[in-house]
Amino acid sequence: MKTVIVMLSGFVLSAPASASCGASFCLVNTDWAIQGAWLDHGVHLDLRYEQVGQDQLMRGSDKINANQIDIGNREVETRSHRWLANLDYGLNEHWGLSGSLPFLDRSHEHTENGKPVTWNFRQIGDVRIMARYQTALFEDAQGGAAVSGFNLGLKLPTGKTTIANDTGTKAERSLQPGTGSTDLLAGIYYRKILPNLRSSWFVQANIESPLTEKDGFRPGSKYGFDLGIRTDLNDKIAPMLQLNLQRKSKDSGSNAEPDNSGGSSVSISPGISIKLSGQTSAYGFVQIPLRQSVNGTQLVANWAATLGLQSTF
Repeated sequence: MKTVIVMLSGFVLSAPASASCGASFCLVNTDWAIQGAWLDHGVHLDLRYEQVGQDQLMRGSDKINANQIDIGNREVETRSHRWLANLDYGLNEHWGLSGSLPFLDRSHEHTENGKPVTWNFRQIGDVRIMARYQTALFEDAQGGAAVSGFNLGLKLPTGKTTIANDTGTKAERSLQPGTGSTDLLAGIYYRKILPNLRSSWFVQANIESPLTEKDGFRPGSKYGFDLGIRTDLNDKIAPMLQLNLQRKSKDSGSNAEPDNSGGSSVSISPGISIKLSGQTSAYGFVQIPLRQSVNGTQLVANWAATLGLQSTF
């Protein structure tokens, strides 16, 4: 049983977002709830950095060049860096609470009447609070084990929605550090450890649905599905591989761009986890889209990356 618990506690698995003109985050799943850390109570910390550069124009499922649209009025590029602090407290082997605080460093450029217009800001984003439940670890007749659970919480409107550039022009709502909405967060997952106790796989489904809107903007709901596998090569190194699917519905409201928002993506995400000490591990993923489809014309990313550090106290 101890071997199984150690295996689960190292199982790294997401969440983030996409928007009309290029505010997106890496979709790799690094959920603490998928790692089995709450088989024991205590405090768990995850510090993560994400980088996404969106400079590829896409219409529907086709990549397009700048000369295929009005060059004088087009989206050029969005660069997003996000630092995310996740703190969790396990009440017991079944129940726990967690909160996450994002910090965004974002730059965006587009042209208006042939002139470049830019925004650059560093701001706190929307805070998330979650409650979770997971079953007791149950072993099967073949010597493997499994656990299932669910998450339920809220995304709070703590991020600003009125960021402007040096000329006083506000950034589009989809670019702002906050959506202005309170969102319902929910997810279910299942994790299976194979009989060799060195390999495991997971499946998870998530939904993020806004309950409110602010100043004529309501972000589209997001639906995610993640499938992944991990194998421990030794006591320190474990390669990982994920398949991440996400669909986002159109934004709505007088300050939204419904015709150029929302879409779907299928991505593959190879990664690695390295144990640094008894209770601390580092991890990293590179995410590569296999298929993307957007509504209207939008900026998308050709790749994304995330690096993280996790520890239990």
